[in-house]
Amino acid sequence: MSVALFEPERAWQWAARRRTRPGWIWTLVAIAVVGGLVVAAATEIGVRVFNTDWNYVAGYSAQPERGWKPMLMLWLAATGLPLAQGLVGGWLLPMYGRPRDWAGGLAVGVLGSLPIYAVAPSLVMLPGILLACVAFLVSCSWWGSGARVLLGVSIGESADHVIASIIAASLAMSFALAVVPFA
Repeated sequence: MSVALFEPERAWQWAARRRTRPGWIWTLVAIAVVGGLVVAAATEIGVRVFNTDWNYVAGYSAQPERGWKPMLMLWLAATGLPLAQGLVGGWLLPMYGRPRDWAGGLAVGVLGSLPIYAVAPSLVMLPGILLACVAFLVSCSWWGSGARVLLGVSIGESADHVIASIIAASLAMSFALAVVPFA
C-alpha cells in the first residue's frame, strides 16, 4: 500500500498507454479543470458557510456575503498550476539530457496532482488544510516518480526537476494571474 501511495506505477502505466491516443491532452485538461473546481468549491463552501470562531481577529469567521471573484480566481489558479507545472517540466527536460516532451510533462503535472484533488473536499473545514499539506508532499513524490517513469529523468535528478518545475510554474502563474481583470 505505501509503495502504491508514493510510487503510483499504475497511474504512470495508464498514462504511457494513453498518451499516443487522440484527445489525450484534453483528458489531462479535463482532469485539471475538475480537480481545480473541487479545490475552489470546497474552499468557497468553507469560507461562506463554516464559522470556526477560532480566532476572530485572524478572520476565521464565515463570509456568506462575499462575491464570486475569489472562487473564480482560485479555480483558475488550481486548474492552471498543474498544467503550467507540466509544461515547464516538459520544457526543462533538455537540462536533464532528455528531449522535450510536452504531453509527458502535462501528464506528470496533472496526474501528480491527484492526491491534492483527492483530499480537496476536506478544505470545507479549516483543519482540512493540514490534510492538503500532506497531500502536497505525496504529490511531490508522484511528480518525482512520474518524471522518472514518463519523462526519463534519472533518479538522482528527479527531485531537482520537480522543484524547478514547481518554482518556474508558480512564478509564471503569479505573473499570469496578476493580469486577470477580476483579481
